[in-house]
Amino acid sequence: MKLNQQALLGNTTQMAQNSAYSLAFHRGLGESLSMSSSVPINKYVDAESVAEFAASAYAKPSFAIVGNGVAHNELNKWVNEFFTDIPSQPAYKLESAQTKYFGGEERISHGSGNSMVIAFPGSSSPTGSSYKPEASVLAAILGGPSTIKWSAGSSRLLQATQNVKIQTKSDIYSDAGLFSITLTGSANDIAQNAKPVVDTLKSIASGISSEDLAKAKALAKFKELEHGQSTQAAMELTGSGLVQGGKSYQIDEVGKAVDTVTAEKVQQLAKEFLENKASVSAVGDLYVLPYAEEIGLRV
Repeated sequence: MKLNQQALLGNTTQMAQNSAYSLAFHRGLGESLSMSSSVPINKYVDAESVAEFAASAYAKPSFAIVGNGVAHNELNKWVNEFFTDIPSQPAYKLESAQTKYFGGEERISHGSGNSMVIAFPGSSSPTGSSYKPEASVLAAILGGPSTIKWSAGSSRLLQATQNVKIQTKSDIYSDAGLFSITLTGSANDIAQNAKPVVDTLKSIASGISSEDLAKAKALAKFKELEHGQSTQAAMELTGSGLVQGGKSYQIDEVGKAVDTVTAEKVQQLAKEFLENKASVSAVGDLYVLPYAEEIGLRV
């Protein structure tokens, strides 16, 4: 944990992303897995509390067993042999309230780099209650680094920005998600490019061509299927779905959901981002890095 804290302090992008999560969700997803060194860990973490948590997590209502490439009867055999002493009830229930989005702004001074994260409430995982396939399509339209080797790329954000590293992500979780745009570079370059990012969102909210929609849907579907075909990703999504709501991950259903996305849905999502509170974190030279209101965002 100490090493993770040190690594976090030297990475402005990770600091900005952690900050955006804390602004967006406060508790739960907002609580960083890599806490800064100022957090009094020893006050809250001791051997007894770790053991108590383990006893509650390792109980039948709290976890799922997912097998890949194994016959169901064979899996049952080993489960019955090695999981016979699992408590039927945890020492205490591992419960948390429905994730709630808040939004806000945080600015952190840093002398070794500059990063800015602009984030909005996104989509849950496909097995969650707030799944929005249009989020992955919007992320594909906005884009980031080129997906084609030796190509400069033609995504909206690459066309609208210069001299910054930019990435769009739609992170999904069991009951919520965070849609984020991350800019990394010099403070001046980020300041010059942050407003064009917001202007790009505004242009998408006003309308998108059928050609852009078709390209984005194809790319979003490819990425979803590529991710879902990964053994680890599919097992994690299935396990999470089973634990949270008794629903397993179905890759075919995800592909069909992306196919149903319309231009109106993508435009509406972009409009909601602009009309509601964003989560904006700036890390670096705060004398130069812009405030959220200066680039046209509400916080």
